[in-house]
Amino acid sequence: MANGLSDLINFKKYDLSAIGSNSYKALVTSCHKQIDKNGLCLLPNFVTDSFVEEVIAEVKGQEEKGFHSESWRSPFGNESKKAQENPVQTRASMTTFAYDLLAPQSKLRLLYESNVFTDFLKEILRVDNFFKCEDPLVSCLVASCKDNDELGWHYDPNDGVVTLLLQKADSGGEFEFAPNVKGVKDKISEKELSIIDNQDEDIISLVQNSGTLSIFNGSNSLHRVAPVAHNSERIVAILSYSSVPNFTFSSRTRINFLGRSF
Repeated sequence: MANGLSDLINFKKYDLSAIGSNSYKALVTSCHKQIDKNGLCLLPNFVTDSFVEEVIAEVKGQEEKGFHSESWRSPFGNESKKAQENPVQTRASMTTFAYDLLAPQSKLRLLYESNVFTDFLKEILRVDNFFKCEDPLVSCLVASCKDNDELGWHYDPNDGVVTLLLQKADSGGEFEFAPNVKGVKDKISEKELSIIDNQDEDIISLVQNSGTLSIFNGSNSLHRVAPVAHNSERIVAILSYSSVPNFTFSSRTRINFLGRSF
């Protein structure tokens, strides 16, 4: 079954081995409809229960190797004209675990390195060039948000962000977004400011369960992970892809995320 992917992916719901079949086409069409509606595709229970359990255990067994960072940044991108127009900043606080901490047979590593999975994502996103990254540290990260950690309101620099929720927080940690609000490139709207102030009625708040795969076009949609509360923990895998083959991240990016460049 697709080179052992049945141990990783819930094939009862998402049979990626049946490429070209009616069920596979229906799955892809369903994903396209979600993306077209608000830029977000959610696939609950995408991976097996054993996948979630083993990856969480793998990460928690190396808890001391995680890198905690806290920073403030412009939700519009620090180098953007909007950032120059308004000094508002949002907070990002989390602990990250590098790709090289995953064992060779880690289920998360095997999923990320699967060509079948990559091709599936490429079809969902309807792009011609879509490649796994070759970065030994950042290609596939695990991020943990504990009490009072958050990922404040921001736009992504690119579309096609892929994440896999491994553990939802008992309190807080909701994924919240406001679709397609970017508007004029260099002018901040009142709507954007109301979202950043958590006052806008169009904010969509989602409580996802562990095992949910998310494919998100976040370059035009403000979004955040709400603060985690009451000593709980949210754990998510962040899978990175590129429009060019053999892509690696800069030393600066590695240091920002992981506190080391090699």
